[in-house]
Amino acid sequence: MKIAFFTARFPVLSETFVIRQVAGLKRLGHDVSVITAEWGDPGLAHAVYCDNQLGKHVRALRMVHGARWRMLTLARFLVGSLVTTAGLHRLGVALRAALTGSSAALLDIAAQAPHGSIGRFDAIVAHFGPMGVRAMYLREAGLVEGPIATIFHGHDMSDRNTVARHLGNYRRLFADTERMLPISALWGHQLQKWGCPPSRIEVLRMGVDVDALPALPPERPLGRPLRVLSVARFTEKKGLDYAIRGVIGARADVRLEIIGGGPLAAELHALAAPAGERVSFLGEQPQQAVFAALARADVFLLPSVTAADGDMEGIPVALMEAMASGILVLTTRHSAIPELVEHGVSGLLIDERDAGAISTWLERIATGAVDVVAIRTAARDKIEREFNNALLDTELARHCAELGCASPKHDEQCMGAKVSRSPT
Repeated sequence: MKIAFFTARFPVLSETFVIRQVAGLKRLGHDVSVITAEWGDPGLAHAVYCDNQLGKHVRALRMVHGARWRMLTLARFLVGSLVTTAGLHRLGVALRAALTGSSAALLDIAAQAPHGSIGRFDAIVAHFGPMGVRAMYLREAGLVEGPIATIFHGHDMSDRNTVARHLGNYRRLFADTERMLPISALWGHQLQKWGCPPSRIEVLRMGVDVDALPALPPERPLGRPLRVLSVARFTEKKGLDYAIRGVIGARADVRLEIIGGGPLAAELHALAAPAGERVSFLGEQPQQAVFAALARADVFLLPSVTAADGDMEGIPVALMEAMASGILVLTTRHSAIPELVEHGVSGLLIDERDAGAISTWLERIATGAVDVVAIRTAARDKIEREFNNALLDTELARHCAELGCASPKHDEQCMGAKVSRSPT
């Protein structure tokens, strides 16, 4: 199949799941391209997959940025659109996109129009709801062809400003494109509440490369001191301030290593300063360094919270990587995390913003009050069965093959095809 991934920016360190899917479908033998509005870090694909050729399959809609470029692009688009019927149609689509909250789609169309069609694909996979909207408008403008599936993650479903801006276009996406692929049952039910027909929704998990994460022996002894690891962007929803407070408040001998960076770096460093050597910051690290840190950790701590602006997690890949490695995870009853972690079985769950509970559970783990061996074993099994990229790549390929049959326009020719299942 000829498959295109649509992204707002590619590649991006916090969205390596896109690189994983691209590489996975390429390994399955499909012709895969990435259509991105803007270039990210071209070296990241090599860092993740040692694939120097991946960049050859990436096409950026916008090669230049800034206000001057936007003004020139829009002016040329306006003038060029007035001389042909196709141009007038594209102008109408672009203006409607902007007026309904997707000014990014206007720029996409304006930047691409002079070059003609991006191409025809058997399937278009858009990551995040707003990018699905942009792909929809590009298709309506005649600049790309193919059925569209949109993967909904977390921020695009929960951030209040994002939802307020795009909900009207989401509803058009539900009506005019072929499939919605939320990463959790929680988000699938939310899409239904917003008006998406259940027949167009099917949960598609994000996962990890299980074979690249050999499990540590489940019976290995805990460290003294207890070694705790957090890997996350320094943003509110990651709850790292509660992780630090929980470690400081624990009466057991605990050491916390934090990998990552972001806008809250100064606040988190200040919060951790009184803890001395109990809390250390390792900065942003490449994936292999993260895996090495996992290998020396006893507990993976990610106390995610709902941010003040409503922003929530999807299901954090970092938790999956820890569980696949056989690390005990301590996390929160937040968003769809309970779809991954079953309390007392495959990990430990606490309520959001409860640093005291973090302290208590770290003490219980350190004193042997938790059946660590059983939880480590169950965690690895959960990932192998439900969050394994080797299986999920095949599932995504199935969705791509079915996309044409998911459209009402193709009902007659696809009577025998498998239809979507509603989220459960």
